Amino acid sequence: MLLKRFLDKAGLPVTEDEIIAALHSPLVREIRNFVLGPGLISNIPQACQMWLERTGLIGKATLIPGRTPDEYLAVARAVTEPGVVPLYWTCAVFGREKDLFFGPGLNTLMFYVSQIMPLDSMQLAAVPDKLTSEIINDICEHLKLPSCWRKVASHKSPAPLLGDLLQVNPHIEWVEATSNGAAAEMCREGTVDAGIVTETARAAYNLLQIHNYGCPDMVFFGGLTEHGANVLRQAYAELQINGVARGK
Repeated sequence: MLLKRFLDKAGLPVTEDEIIAALHSPLVREIRNFVLGPGLISNIPQACQMWLERTGLIGKATLIPGRTPDEYLAVARAVTEPGVVPLYWTCAVFGREKDLFFGPGLNTLMFYVSQIMPLDSMQLAAVPDKLTSEIINDICEHLKLPSCWRKVASHKSPAPLLGDLLQVNPHIEWVEATSNGAAAEMCREGTVDAGIVTETARAAYNLLQIHNYGCPDMVFFGGLTEHGANVLRQAYAELQINGVARGK
């Protein structure tokens, strides 16, 4: 068996302007974006949408939500349709980014395109029925969670934000969610008592904010598969022949 190697970048557009120009080529009929679900309420699909709008590519793009980056990376790599460029989206603080980079993402260009976006108001939230002004005050001012609560959900990446709460409230168990949107869904379903969610997810599931952690800038990445690279090479080569690429 041959030793593994990273995907070769030869013949691909390099600068953002070159990449955008190649993706606008008629040879690229669809940019198929695989993002974190459920729905399109978590930070990753929002960053993807922002990138598509910024680059003017929204008209030829689709967004397909998946359960975890590992799973939708595999789906993206399976795309072989002519003219389709699959991109799988991850986040700089995704806990297993290096595992994908040196593992199943080895034969891809994991950070081919990028988008900086403020996080969508990360917050601790719960269904209104579980909250009163006194409970919210006890949590925010004294780190005291209700004695009847048992579980708090979050994606693994923002889980450290729960560190002090879990330490002060040993009766509370942290439950891992596959995304911020999934954490909101778990709150709405009643499988957990509260969760770390985005503002979009909070509104979608009719939750009540307990504490707002803020919205710092984050970097998000669109990874290019081997098939996508082949499609893009052809598009970029045609642009160079026609003198469009590299500012000709």
